Amino acid sequence: MKMEQSIIIARPVASVFAHRASLEDARKWQTEVLETELASVAPIAVGTQGTERRREAKEQMSDWAIEVTEFELNRVLGIVRRCGPVQIRERHVFIADEKNTRYTAQVEMTGSPLPAAAFHRRTVEALTRFKWWIEGQA
Repeated sequence: MKMEQSIIIARPVASVFAHRASLEDARKWQTEVLETELASVAPIAVGTQGTERRREAKEQMSDWAIEVTEFELNRVLGIVRRCGPVQIRERHVFIADEKNTRYTAQVEMTGSPLPAAAFHRRTVEALTRFKWWIEGQA
């Protein structure tokens, strides 16, 4: 299943991109992410890999392999996450919109029994929490 969602964030594109590309900060706005450990030191680039520990339904934990698949500074961030048969491909596009940023997330998930409506809802909720988190930064 695939989806695309855009939001406007009241921050400059460089700031929005930097916060989204900081994979270790995902736990600050993705409620199911407990921690992210990268296999290499910053800055991230194509090929950067790591592990993301998540809290799943019924308090079960899962470890997701993550890999950066696309990286154009302040423009595009591609990430693939895998856990068992489930794969999530993300492409995040950032466009300057005056003093704001138009942030578009294109997400495709395969191998999951999650209904499409729940997948869409979770993705929109995560984008909204990201917007609130970054706009709350000083």
